[in-house]
Amino acid sequence: MITNQHIPIMTNEILSFIDKEKKLSILDCTFGGGGHSIKFLEKGHSVTAFDKDDHSQSIANKIKKDYSNFLFYKINFKDIDILQIKLKKFSFIILDLGYSSNQLSDNKIGLSFKINSNLNMNYLGGNLTAHKIINKYSKVELERIFYTYGEINQASKLAKYIVEQRSIKEINTNFELIEILRNSGVNFRSKKIHFATQAFQALRIETNKELENLIIFLKKVHNLLEVNAFLAVITFHSLEDRIVKNYFKSNKVKKNKSFENSKNWGFENLTKKPITASNSEISENNRSRSAKLRVGRFIN
Repeated sequence: MITNQHIPIMTNEILSFIDKEKKLSILDCTFGGGGHSIKFLEKGHSVTAFDKDDHSQSIANKIKKDYSNFLFYKINFKDIDILQIKLKKFSFIILDLGYSSNQLSDNKIGLSFKINSNLNMNYLGGNLTAHKIINKYSKVELERIFYTYGEINQASKLAKYIVEQRSIKEINTNFELIEILRNSGVNFRSKKIHFATQAFQALRIETNKELENLIIFLKKVHNLLEVNAFLAVITFHSLEDRIVKNYFKSNKVKKNKSFENSKNWGFENLTKKPITASNSEISENNRSRSAKLRVGRFIN
């Protein structure tokens, strides 16, 4: 049996949408550490999984030895249409936009505040890194990503301070960046989270084109859903959640059984308000505190 340190988010809530008597064909679009996929496989469902991460490929290879009803493809979820011809449609599709424990602990990627790694934050293997953003982006570009993706009210002040500091010395590591954030004089939003959270979020989103990838995925995903299939998306900050909320809203089934998008498909929104993790789950897995789950039933 597979042992896995990664703790999947809101598994009970997700499984509550699944008929216990049916064996489903499930697509896990963000395999990560394999937590959700393993839960589905243990229930007897067939699972196809996507992920671009090398760690995920290694975990998937181990799972294949235990489960014959498991397939894995090393691709980014936004490229879902690449395999569309090869794959049948699915009765349940899940997209968990959190990063895995493997990614968080990988000092080559450098997502953590606790590990002093080289500035990178790119977990998809592209050419853009946080190091390039911090040291090469103009003040205007830095202000844009900190305001838009980090929702930092004093983004202009922060961008100016970073440009000043990098002119003195190149900023190379996470800890060097954290120290600059600490000394910037910027009033970051919340004392409940690490003060660097917003800036790190902005850099991670820009580096990996996270919001762009989500929008691309949502434009394609209906092509792989069976009639009455479920689409479940777990987000971890307001920018992602807003995109998913608006997606279900703009593609909803209206009361007269027509479709909001004027196409021949839409969704019944099963979560008008997002589902959040229970207090017991948050106490066991603090990373679940910001998770929001939205689910829609595909109508065609």
